Amino acid sequence: MSYIMLALGWVLNFFYILVGNYGVAILLFTLFIKLVLMPLTVKQQRSMLKTAKIQPLLMEVQQKYGNDKEKLNQETMKIYQKYQINPMSGCLPLLIQPPILMALYWGVRKPIIYTMGFGGDEVWRIVSAIEEWGFSNPDALKNFLGQLHLEQITALGDNNYKNFGMYEIQVAKLLHQYPEIMQNHWITEMGKNIKAVDFNFLGLDLSATPNLGALLQLCIGKIDGLTPGIIALWSIPVLSGLTSFISVKYSQTQQPPQPVQKDKDGNEKTNPMKTMTMIMPFFSAWITFTLPAAVGLYWIASNLFQMLQQWLLTKMIKVEITDEQIEGEIINAKKNRKKRKK
Repeated sequence: MSYIMLALGWVLNFFYILVGNYGVAILLFTLFIKLVLMPLTVKQQRSMLKTAKIQPLLMEVQQKYGNDKEKLNQETMKIYQKYQINPMSGCLPLLIQPPILMALYWGVRKPIIYTMGFGGDEVWRIVSAIEEWGFSNPDALKNFLGQLHLEQITALGDNNYKNFGMYEIQVAKLLHQYPEIMQNHWITEMGKNIKAVDFNFLGLDLSATPNLGALLQLCIGKIDGLTPGIIALWSIPVLSGLTSFISVKYSQTQQPPQPVQKDKDGNEKTNPMKTMTMIMPFFSAWITFTLPAAVGLYWIASNLFQMLQQWLLTKMIKVEITDEQIEGEIINAKKNRKKRKK
């Protein structure tokens, strides 16, 4: 996983250096991920369009073998094999997303290692640079240490610099606020072109996590400690949930109609897609309340790019299965059924 985080961190840093804006870099990073996964997405979309074409045939099989689950599965798989459809083709893109989200999460939480490109054995240079900078800026250093609840800057090196990892976001913000620290000899003698990270995007601090507790307090009338920055960050989970809802609904319009499933008593079973439509937006909103806003921005952009990608592929991909071909198979299946009854 660390290699994946380093690789994705390098990509994110490349876009950040290219455009100089962390939010825009996240958007370009999202687009990059979509392009890398494009071959899998094309395969998934082609499979979905084929499935839509053969849906009448699948419904005919459902009607014919609805009471024999084993036979129904066998005949369904025969149809999939005949038309070269992999019903599991949509799973791989979904399975790839969690590692990407995890890598992005750590890329945001540990920007000095995974985005700026410092090695774990090089972070001491930053601590030394901040310490020397503090000699001429004692008040600023004291204020910074107060935010971290530390007595001295060398405490970042405790536990073999494990303490440093706990405060990487704060240190990264300090490096951006005081760019002269990056010009200290401890850093420049590394010979690397390292740029401090600015997490600001449209007035939002993308390194911060939206405050769910403050929102719950607002719901009961408590506004103590509520700031414009806290309120602005709530837009990330709201947009995440909204775009997830729209994305799922749009995806369902592209899916073939599903036959009605009934239990042994003849009652209609709950449609899992309808359940997903209700659950997914709330899950998206909740999860982005627990992660840095940068991850939420990736989620929002991913939903929007996914809808655009799906619309384009639907227009571009041609399925070589005709309606007449499917109708002919249905007619033959019905004739065979009548012959068996006689």
